[in-house]
Amino acid sequence: MASLISDTEKNNLTGIFGDIFDTFKRTIVIHKEPKRVVGTINTASLFGYGDPAESVNYTYVPQSGIYSATIRYNLDQSQETLGDIPSYVAEGGVFIKVQRDARDYINKGKTEKVTFDNKSFKVVSEDANKSFLNSEFFVFKLESTK
Repeated sequence: MASLISDTEKNNLTGIFGDIFDTFKRTIVIHKEPKRVVGTINTASLFGYGDPAESVNYTYVPQSGIYSATIRYNLDQSQETLGDIPSYVAEGGVFIKVQRDARDYINKGKTEKVTFDNKSFKVVSEDANKSFLNSEFFVFKLESTK
């Protein structure tokens, strides 16, 4: 079946979508669950035979990645007061549009938070594929955390 858009036109339009992303992209940091590294263990001692065994030494190595995304704050956000304490209620949330490398990083393992604008957010949705012609982007919904 013939296409109404030629391959040249598709490449031009895809390039324009890439240019729009590059123009409005911002840096986000995706924080993953820290990696637990086991330190030295004294295997010479056995429990119950007089010598106490050393405790296992764990260290946690932070894991994060820096990626580009376009960010859209939903305008339906509201501020709610609980007594004298203001509480931020993210009804609308925040949407980020990322490329495949960031999507794969978010989906691999446990993502603890995403940070940008000096704020922390948690991912509350699966990725939605927002492809057009040859361009490929993925959208995630985030909610603010304290």
